[in-house]
Amino acid sequence: MENKIALVTGILGAIVSYMFDLVGVAVSILILFMLADYITGLVAAGINKELNSRVGLTGFARKMYILVLIGMIYALEFTASHYAEFDIFGGYIGDGAAFAYIAIEFISIAENGVKMGAPMPPFVKNILKIVKEKAGLKEEGDQNENN
Repeated sequence: MENKIALVTGILGAIVSYMFDLVGVAVSILILFMLADYITGLVAAGINKELNSRVGLTGFARKMYILVLIGMIYALEFTASHYAEFDIFGGYIGDGAAFAYIAIEFISIAENGVKMGAPMPPFVKNILKIVKEKAGLKEEGDQNENN
């Protein structure tokens, strides 16, 4: 389910980027979401006494990998359009990928909020429940359902 959300968000993000000519803005937004996810993850781990430097470093490394991957998508689009005279939507595929990861980061931020016991709007709880059910996972917030 998370992959489907990312796919739809990525396609819509590429379209929005094309419509408003905002190539590259999605990466700035992604970095903001990644920072928020990392910080909320640290806070949730601290509250639950689960802080682990190895887990934190692994999470950071994954986020850096995602940024490198998206950078490579932009580089391929640039190379194709400028050197091979083959325009692949002028950077909008990179923006689409960034928007897909923004959706994934949002889900993770919401999950971190549940782990912290923070109040969560019902529609966000429903989205998380659907994603976890589709992924075949037990919902994190089951024991904190009354929050």
